[in-house]
Amino acid sequence: MAILEVRNLHLYYRTLKGAVRAVDDVSFDMERGNTLAIVGESGCGKTSTASAILRLLPRNVERYDGRVLLEGQDIMALNNETFRKDVRWQGISMVFQGAMNALNPTMRVGKQVAEPMLLHSNAEAEEALQEAKKALRSVGLPEYVFRSYPHELSGGMKQRVVIAMALILRPHLVILDEPTSALDVMTQANIMNLLKRLKKEERLSYIFITHDLGLASELADELCIMYAGKAVEIGPSELVYEKPIHPYTEALLKSVPLLRSRREPLSIPGVPPDLVSPPFGCRFHPRCSVAFEECGWRASEMARILQKLALTDADLQSLSGDAIEVKDDLTLTLKLGEGANAGRLRARLKELMASQEAGARVFQAIREARVGDGALTIRLHEAAPLDMIGERHRAACLLLRGGEPRDA
Repeated sequence: MAILEVRNLHLYYRTLKGAVRAVDDVSFDMERGNTLAIVGESGCGKTSTASAILRLLPRNVERYDGRVLLEGQDIMALNNETFRKDVRWQGISMVFQGAMNALNPTMRVGKQVAEPMLLHSNAEAEEALQEAKKALRSVGLPEYVFRSYPHELSGGMKQRVVIAMALILRPHLVILDEPTSALDVMTQANIMNLLKRLKKEERLSYIFITHDLGLASELADELCIMYAGKAVEIGPSELVYEKPIHPYTEALLKSVPLLRSRREPLSIPGVPPDLVSPPFGCRFHPRCSVAFEECGWRASEMARILQKLALTDADLQSLSGDAIEVKDDLTLTLKLGEGANAGRLRARLKELMASQEAGARVFQAIREARVGDGALTIRLHEAAPLDMIGERHRAACLLLRGGEPRDA
């Protein structure tokens, strides 16, 4: 049985602009003693996923639902008090990003490490303090750290203190949120070696949150690649690194510089989407170099691109101003003003449909274009249902239909 099963997890934040879909229907499993790395760009929902599992929720939550099973028990069904007493720290603990902010500057380190044991077990004060000393030794810290204040320690030492605090109650699962992001390279290497040693000796299970694919390869048994609040690819790390099956994962790997290769890193065009109104279908399709007609293009996306092209394209110049009108998600009209040539306009659209340039991918979504009532009406293909495809190594990409990636 998996130590953790996450099913259809949602976490939306309420804002003045609308609900931010930070975690939108995410599901995954992880086995005892394994490390699952959640990887993606900043703002993709990595930390929000961890917050949802650990129920560290701000006041502006608009939607929070799904199922989280820890060793078969649905911990989302527990009331807040039971979850706080029986699950947090004992079942799941967390090493937060930035140890400076996780430690109380007015308390000695030893007392802070012992605090979870005092609050969540029946241990007496002396027993808890002795266990805190053992926990600090287990992460390689000298005895004087026990009586030190946080400001007297280096960044790496503070990070080890936080790890000791997370481990003192021997939890089933430890969530590590960018545990080395603020550390120098040598200290980062020492922390990673520590985590690997503790994993082997204590048979710990980790969820490792990072944007660094190279760092994830050091610790991860499984990878979950997230984009715009969605899990887009999940599988054994060796398979994901060697043969990614989602275009975003492939683009992410190509953006990483390599020491033993002359290949130049490639940037991913465009910017991450607004999660208040994310793209339909596959959320990566506006930036994808292999997107096709069923990936989720909408009339509003085509209208924006046509308006940009009209500034420089002679055949499209008649579309400036209010000549483009979006009727619904799949329909838009191009008004034919004076001097507009419907034949030339349709011919130019056909050229764009055949183009392989990333910025012209949207035009492949055109299902039909008809002239009538002084306008060219364009209708687009509907987006196909998007689910995870595959078994051990799977991805949410329509290119995988039929079992093999489609060349687009």
